[in-house]
Amino acid sequence: MYTNRNRIYSALLRLFLVVGLGAGLTACTSDPGLHKDLAAVATKIPQVSARHGMVASAHPLASQAGLTILKAGGNAVDAAVATAFANSVVEPNANGLGGEGMMVIWLADQRKAVAIDYRSMAPLADKTGQKWPSSGPLSVAVPGTVAGLCMALEKYGTKSLQEVMAPAIRLAEDGFVISPTLSQSIADDFGAINKEAPLAKILAPEGLPLEAGEVLKNPDLAKSLRKIAAGGRDVFYKGELADAIASDMAAKGGLISKADLAAYQAIERDPVRGSYRGFDILSAPPPVSGLTVIESLHILENFDLVKHAPLSKANVHLIAEALKRGFADNAEYIGDPAFAKVPVARLLSKGYAKSLAQDIPLDIASREIKAGEPSNEHPSTTHMSTADQMGNMVALTQTISGFWGAHTIPAGTGIILNNEMQNWSSKGPNTYAPGKRMRTTIAPTILLKDGQVFASLGTPGAARIISTMVILITNLVDHGMTIQQAIESPRFYTRESEKNIHLESRIPGQTLEELKTMGYSTSVKGAYDLFFGGAQGIVVDPKRHIFTGGADPRRDGAVLGY
Repeated sequence: MYTNRNRIYSALLRLFLVVGLGAGLTACTSDPGLHKDLAAVATKIPQVSARHGMVASAHPLASQAGLTILKAGGNAVDAAVATAFANSVVEPNANGLGGEGMMVIWLADQRKAVAIDYRSMAPLADKTGQKWPSSGPLSVAVPGTVAGLCMALEKYGTKSLQEVMAPAIRLAEDGFVISPTLSQSIADDFGAINKEAPLAKILAPEGLPLEAGEVLKNPDLAKSLRKIAAGGRDVFYKGELADAIASDMAAKGGLISKADLAAYQAIERDPVRGSYRGFDILSAPPPVSGLTVIESLHILENFDLVKHAPLSKANVHLIAEALKRGFADNAEYIGDPAFAKVPVARLLSKGYAKSLAQDIPLDIASREIKAGEPSNEHPSTTHMSTADQMGNMVALTQTISGFWGAHTIPAGTGIILNNEMQNWSSKGPNTYAPGKRMRTTIAPTILLKDGQVFASLGTPGAARIISTMVILITNLVDHGMTIQQAIESPRFYTRESEKNIHLESRIPGQTLEELKTMGYSTSVKGAYDLFFGGAQGIVVDPKRHIFTGGADPRRDGAVLGY
């Protein structure tokens, strides 16, 4: 039931976005359907413009944390780390200190990009043959969030850990107003939440799930954040918090030990690189799926998408077929590069992409491509993008895997632990091994145009991350959409092992019928469906020195700039 408190919260959020950000709304003169004059299409959330810096995240309070750091003279990395820590507090269902992620950073002064891998890791004890559950202590992998954010700040930031963590500490200590989105997530998982006393204490302090408009406080998390701010990453991996996590795991039958935590390291990697119609693509490398986004775009480069309307049968069909082939290779080849030889050069070859494109039939849905083995699907995870006036950009995606992760909290810490161990496959490069990092579909991405930074993009949404990223980039590059239009445009998804194509209900009825005649079966979702995640992005015009940001109404997305 959509209560009065829900309505009040939504109204206040809209007021905050429109008045607080000084944004303007494009006039609406037509239905977005098959229309190609996109300058006339309105957006649900106003697009935001700014000259000095910008933050886009899945929650306005997280975006505010990043903006505060930018205004205090911090760079895009400082802002990204502040936003990520704050978002760990205000989107506890989707990410946190007990989780992991990956970020791609563009360093303007060095004209180079780096990726920081803070994916979670299997414990070091060999448990080959173990059946990994989707929740509970055995589903927990060694968390990477604290190590990754601290590495990024130490190597490429300018602010202290105390400065960038201050907003997150305040939010955890003083509390924040729960949105309808978070309230629904609590209600949906209340059975599992209520079985874990430390989690229920936070989310259902009086025995009933907190509702939209009520305040969520996590004083134990505030204490944990303060300890990290004062003592750095070692507090989490070798100190007091490591003791608490290891002790809790031992008591509950989990596998993570102090030795596992002490062994964990974030890894700096080279991004995977490709190009699409004159834009350079820098995305997150294996064991995550930026490579698959680029491969799918390389396939699509062999077709003239510009002549097709964004939601036409032809456009949807070609993107769907490119995705099927990208997903097939993802299942076959992508894994932890320390354990599997990933043929990166071959998968990113334009010649290879052309050969795959030539296999795509133009008038019918293709046969099932060689099937992979999808891991459990969750619309969780979160993304944030930051940009500063020096030309630096960050794309950062982090997660605790499923919503509410393993549904377990080490007593006294306020830290929700991930359930990443469910993401192993039974065969191929993503099979379990001690100390290995599991594959995931996250793909934070930065685009360059003529050697200048152009966009920072990313989204949550499990396997829909790959399809959404491809759709976002084709919307921007082929169809000339603004960043907000590209994010709000109706989404669709299929993969090599899917019989259906999943689509939002705003896809034109004509397109649905035409797809059916091509042999597709369809699964129609809601108008702005959480199934498809919640993208955030920033586009920069280097000549005018203006940033424009887009946030996703499928979540509580918000863009702030100054």
